[in-house]
Amino acid sequence: MKAVVVAAAALGFAPTAYAEIVQSCPSSDVCYSLSIPDETASSGKGDIYFQLSCPTSNQYVALGQGSQMAGSNMFVMYTSADGTNVTVSPRIGTGNVMPLHDTSADIEVLEGSGVSNGIMTANVRCSNCDSWSGGSMDFSSSSATWIWAIKSGSSLDSDDLSENIGMHDSASSFTFDLSSAAGGSADVNPFASGSNATTTSKSGSGTIPATCTPITSTSSTACPTQWPPNSADGPPASRPTWPASCFPGGGHRWRGSGPPRENNKLKQKRDDGCPAGYEANSAASSYPGGGSSNWNTLVLAHGVLACLAFVALFPIGGILIRVANFTGLIWVHAALQILAFAIYIAAFGMGVYLAMQARLIGSTHPIIGIVLLIILVGQPIFGWLHHKLFKKYGHRTLWSYLHLWHGRAAILLGMVNGGLGLALARAGRSAVIAYSVVAGVVGVVYIAAAVMGEMRRKRRTPPSYEKSQREYRRDDVSSHESGRRREYYGPDERRGRW
Repeated sequence: MKAVVVAAAALGFAPTAYAEIVQSCPSSDVCYSLSIPDETASSGKGDIYFQLSCPTSNQYVALGQGSQMAGSNMFVMYTSADGTNVTVSPRIGTGNVMPLHDTSADIEVLEGSGVSNGIMTANVRCSNCDSWSGGSMDFSSSSATWIWAIKSGSSLDSDDLSENIGMHDSASSFTFDLSSAAGGSADVNPFASGSNATTTSKSGSGTIPATCTPITSTSSTACPTQWPPNSADGPPASRPTWPASCFPGGGHRWRGSGPPRENNKLKQKRDDGCPAGYEANSAASSYPGGGSSNWNTLVLAHGVLACLAFVALFPIGGILIRVANFTGLIWVHAALQILAFAIYIAAFGMGVYLAMQARLIGSTHPIIGIVLLIILVGQPIFGWLHHKLFKKYGHRTLWSYLHLWHGRAAILLGMVNGGLGLALARAGRSAVIAYSVVAGVVGVVYIAAAVMGEMRRKRRTPPSYEKSQREYRRDDVSSHESGRRREYYGPDERRGRW
């Protein structure tokens, strides 16, 4: 990372006070800048200005106050809906889950913000960054710890401040020199065009993988955050005295007269791929949005099971009962629907866990999932009553219509919800297209089968329900004598058709 100090003076008739800008760049084209007006630096509270800048090849970048995600006051920048401007979403970090939009944040996106030459930039004034839900920061201090995060990928192109975002690809904490950032007037945008700036720089720490978090040492000695530079000639002159507790599991602590070596060079990373002082974060492995095999496997399992239920088993059972004709059909129908329901319960459990972890339980996809479960819970009861009463009265009852239309609505709604789930998970284009085609074809066939079944019923051509011809004839005679027309419940062998 680079730490840069920039002195900016407003031109024209602006006050002669100079605005100081401290800038940190994880890479040459991704930078975070901070400026604290004199008044704020003196009182510790008030307006501050900051800037986020990165290429549009990144899906988003984020800057946060604090040393970790939990309790951090975060600001996420991504391209706006039209792709020519930027959206800055203030959020509160609650741990290794997607941070949620903070409606209490008092920020303003200022002049100079937007997308230009493939670079998105946000110049922001924050009026209450000295205190937020979960933390505070004293701007009269000499320094403060901040965090940054970057995720590459296609642009979000959204104006929604609550837009769903995936897990960052890289992130780290760093220190802003607040004393060097102090200067200027609270009424002047230090990032406005026309400012006069000079830049000096010095090297700093590098990028930390998103799945690595600082190790908490059991010793009073702080754990390292980086190894000494590579050296082909031997270990550094002074060997660091880092405690063994910084390297849980063994094999990572300094040995003998020098540090671990790899390919005749100093070893700069632990065996788990994290830099010194960091370890693989098990919590991050379940972070919503990707970046973890465990999380991705759970998301995939949820999607596959729900798709199997609503795009295969449920509609197949519904189609067969309308168009097929064989002994025991009703029990095949019942078995398919019960199996599909059991599979959906498993998918539902996974979905609720994922939504709770990602703080997305109130979004459309999981809400529809809950509604579907409520609808489906009654289907076996409605179906049994429909079957029982149809055999008794020879025509549909209230339970019949509840069973039929609840089932039809649930199947179609489940197919639609699958698409919403893919959108929520930000699935690839090919996956979305494949699901849309398959679900669309199955949906059309299912609707056609339902329409065909209703048309046959109106023509007194019985739908494909299994019932013995002997019982049908007995019921038909009884119905004729009573003067009431009975609906068909099985194949009509007398006519050689349904």
